[in-house]
Amino acid sequence: MTRDIKISAAEHCYRTLSRKIIGLELKPNEPIGEHALAGLLGVSRTPVREALSRLSAEGLVDLRSRAGVVVAPIRMDAVRTAQFVREQLELAVVAEAAERPNRRVLLGIRQAIEEQELAILEDNPDLFFECDERMHALYCSLAGRDGVWAFISDAKKHMDRVRRLSIQAGQLDQLVEDHWRVLKAVSEGDASQAQEIMRLHLRRAMVDLGELAQRFSSYFALDAAGDAR
Repeated sequence: MTRDIKISAAEHCYRTLSRKIIGLELKPNEPIGEHALAGLLGVSRTPVREALSRLSAEGLVDLRSRAGVVVAPIRMDAVRTAQFVREQLELAVVAEAAERPNRRVLLGIRQAIEEQELAILEDNPDLFFECDERMHALYCSLAGRDGVWAFISDAKKHMDRVRRLSIQAGQLDQLVEDHWRVLKAVSEGDASQAQEIMRLHLRRAMVDLGELAQRFSSYFALDAAGDAR
């Protein structure tokens, strides 16, 4: 596997593993061995250990004495925290975006939504997720807050695994309808309406969280009573 020579081997490992965990290529509770990862990533075991230590601090992997390193299960508390942070930031972003019309950026948002519709027709959840990320990032650009997207992206990692499951579970047409409504409100300069729709939109995955925990029970952390937590 080739990597950008401008970043360290440890950073390369971290980014690659983070992407695979969030994208569910490495599934929750799945064991991951240092030796196998080193071979897969084309590095020594030292940068792999550094990356795993960083991911452990973020709660994306668990270092277990007997099982070794495993991908962390999805924990409800971490998801709810991620959702709270994301909602606060994105509501502020769309309110400012509604006050700063820019037809070029609005066109980019429209194109991202149209590509989401295409992704639904092609049954391509990865494309849908990619376009969804681009659309939300463009609202930050429209608001003149490009740097905020980095904070949102970092804060929502635990939420993103739930979003991936939600996309797999369907109901994408409703998400796209939300996207069109937010775009309309922002285009019309209606900050209050844009926030109201965005709040509803961002909470949809949370409404389905219990159902997702039942459907994908092996991915979620369980408490002593066997309930997802």
